Amino acid sequence: MSAIKSVFSDSKSAFIPYISLGDPNYDLCVDWADALIRGGADILELGIPFSDPVADGPVIQKAFKRALANPFSMDKILETTEKIHALHPHIPLVYLTYFNPIFHYGFEKFAEKAKIAGIQGMIIPDLPYDTPETDELFKSLKRRGVDLIHLVTPATPLNRMKGIRDFASGFIYYVTSYGVTGERKSISSDLEDRIKTTKEVFSLPVSAGFGISAPDQAKEISRYADGIIIGSAVQRIIEENGSNPSLCRKKLEEYAQSISGSLRGKNS
Repeated sequence: MSAIKSVFSDSKSAFIPYISLGDPNYDLCVDWADALIRGGADILELGIPFSDPVADGPVIQKAFKRALANPFSMDKILETTEKIHALHPHIPLVYLTYFNPIFHYGFEKFAEKAKIAGIQGMIIPDLPYDTPETDELFKSLKRRGVDLIHLVTPATPLNRMKGIRDFASGFIYYVTSYGVTGERKSISSDLEDRIKTTKEVFSLPVSAGFGISAPDQAKEISRYADGIIIGSAVQRIIEENGSNPSLCRKKLEEYAQSISGSLRGKNS
């Protein structure tokens, strides 16, 4: 069993927050990660900044813009990741990255260095499963015990889900709504049925993301989802408080506690 899959169980739902690396700088991202993990994160997603993040809404787009105002290098990303891993080696770390940065760095080189830095999984929103690149990357990651985590959306047909199944491991990232990332006030009424179907197809844990921001939303969805993924609401805290690091750390930890404590199996 992979380190990521071992986090999940039938009795509880996992909390998976996200931060954009480099926002507002790389050193402070180590503090943000520490605060979220202390607040109850079970897995932490680390976003690699990219100039054209097609799956991300305005909050994360602005976070990437702030991050890219700093000198960027993949080696700096890996170095920051290693610092986070050293603080909490028991917490699986996952990269959320677009295809272009890792393609230019080189699949084998990136997979090897990411594993050494503490990465246990990767999510690549703009890489379709039915490409030679997916096959190459999946094999490269699998040799190192790193999961390739795929997104499934409300528009993903059953036959495509079955194709993705051959290249998926760790968990499935279920996109709760159409469109890009961002906080939303309501959740689709048929989400439970769609997640149930996805579980049946993949036989993997299914974590829900996109649009979740409040503890009551997280609590409701955690009744049937194996994990809750939250990015934009976390990044908004950083956007509004990042210039005051001690306050930002406090708010991040408190927010993580509010979400984690609301989830199925966490408050019993």
